[in-house]
Amino acid sequence: GTLCRQAESEVGEDLRRASAVLPGGLEVVGAYVSGDKADAERLVAETKPHLEGSFLVAAVSQGVASYFQRFSTSDAAVSTNADPLEKGWLEREYATFRCEMRVPIGANSAGAAQAFASLEAELPSLVFVVDVAETLAAETLDAEEAKNVPGPGANARRPIKRKGGGKKSAKPGIGGGDKAAMIAKPSTRRVVAGIPDASSDATRVNELIAYEENAADGETSRIPKPVKCVASSRRRALEKRAPSVSVSVVSTENTHGPGLTDENASLASFAHLDALAYASRGATFASVAANARVALGRRIDAAKTAVAEFGPGPTSWRLREPRCFHFRPANLPHFVSVSYLIPPSARGASGAHEPDLGLERTRLAYHRLFGAPTDKPALRVANAFRFDDDSSNDSSRLRDVHSLPPGLPKSHVPHGTTHCVRGSYEYYHYMQDRFDDNGWGCAYRSLQTLCSWFRLQNYVAAAPPTHREIQEVLVKIGDKPKEFHGSTSWIGAVELSYVLDELYGISSKILTVSSGYDLPSRARELARHFDLVGTPVMMGGGKLAYTLLGVQWDEKTGECAFLILDPHYTGGEELKAIVPRWCGWKKCEDVFARDFYNLLMPIPPKGV
Repeated sequence: GTLCRQAESEVGEDLRRASAVLPGGLEVVGAYVSGDKADAERLVAETKPHLEGSFLVAAVSQGVASYFQRFSTSDAAVSTNADPLEKGWLEREYATFRCEMRVPIGANSAGAAQAFASLEAELPSLVFVVDVAETLAAETLDAEEAKNVPGPGANARRPIKRKGGGKKSAKPGIGGGDKAAMIAKPSTRRVVAGIPDASSDATRVNELIAYEENAADGETSRIPKPVKCVASSRRRALEKRAPSVSVSVVSTENTHGPGLTDENASLASFAHLDALAYASRGATFASVAANARVALGRRIDAAKTAVAEFGPGPTSWRLREPRCFHFRPANLPHFVSVSYLIPPSARGASGAHEPDLGLERTRLAYHRLFGAPTDKPALRVANAFRFDDDSSNDSSRLRDVHSLPPGLPKSHVPHGTTHCVRGSYEYYHYMQDRFDDNGWGCAYRSLQTLCSWFRLQNYVAAAPPTHREIQEVLVKIGDKPKEFHGSTSWIGAVELSYVLDELYGISSKILTVSSGYDLPSRARELARHFDLVGTPVMMGGGKLAYTLLGVQWDEKTGECAFLILDPHYTGGEELKAIVPRWCGWKKCEDVFARDFYNLLMPIPPKGV
């Protein structure tokens, strides 16, 4: 992967910044430079005071790279060859280990410094407990048994009962007798990595950790889940009971944490350390422990830097906590780890503090470091890699209804061009969430669909607001009286724009038509919106509201069809019941009334 230098910055600071985001087991080993061998030698000389060992330089001239290597015994750059690695090599050749900690850091800077210093002092002696799950042991057993399946005509193997139910065939005993030799493996094996001269440290990773094949599907690759490990003292790790994941190794006499008393315990804060470490298939668990210690050290440094940047003060910890997130930017083949200061209550749930507020400059610096585009979010909290989620859809609602197979029936416009929403959304409609809004909640549901688009595109972390939360916002900003809260009153496009602005800082454009039958006059503007912006559009007028997902438009004849997602549906999440009546291509006269309509067109914020 390539990490980028900052303009006019000192190379040592750039190397420190690049190393700080890498998982344990990965290091900065080289750099690109524009020019020839002389330029490569100048870069080698510049990096010499900061890096030990070999260093690879690619000198790029007119798009062609020449490779030079500096060896640890020489300052000269020697010509060499460097073949590009195949896609997915890291997942195929390396296992990823993950260690989480929740460290109490007190209510002020002194308490935080004490906590981090205590953990750093313990770091060299930490050991790491890995529990090999029963499923992995079973997979290994199945693989070994599969090797012994008899060919055609061979004697049938005798089925035996295995623990946990089910039948498996066993390898025949010697001489073909009735007794069968079973392959016995423990359901769980604990490996304590990091104890010198222990047998577990000499165990190789590929002896116990199952590797998934990295089957490429187009441009996407499967990323195996990291193996969880628990950092612990040697004494606790050698106890018979297995420690639980995410146990903090920081212990203090004061149960409130360093720097806290009973009087200010309400200001207690924690540093959430989450470290990743790579280890190759052939590496031993001693290497796993060494790489995990490096990774934890980097995460401690990142947390200290985040706290220092936020500033001292006894009340600051009530507002922010250092928390680590892992990302896989599209242009990098490996994880990068970033620590942000976010509100303790920010969990991505509706009503919680938006965790990304105030971090724009920090994110922009990381975007530049990773070479990521700076006009769209890639490193917000919502972009963080979700290791524990097998499905990208954590909602029971239908997603992207208009594109689900078998697809929508064709519209009545035979030669029009199609312009549709870009990105994913969820279908919100009447009666969801066991909440009866039949007859009054269509605009609320349309707003929730719009908010789901911003969440799924990672512009916001929070779930779409509830009806009550929408009403709270409108009362709070003075648009509605107190009696509006808890009512069944309608809202329209203008109110929706207020809510988007207040909750997320999202601005909107509003188009108007004097009659729903005049909507074709706005077809060109709608087509341009879907092509360039891509957000769903809310339409409000008369007594009804709809979500507009696209337009088909024949510029020569002026014929138009509109892709409507109707929030008035009251049934279950069944596609056959929804398409095409509640989601489909419609003529304007089939849906809209001869009433005034506002069209709310949200504009995604530019930047990171």
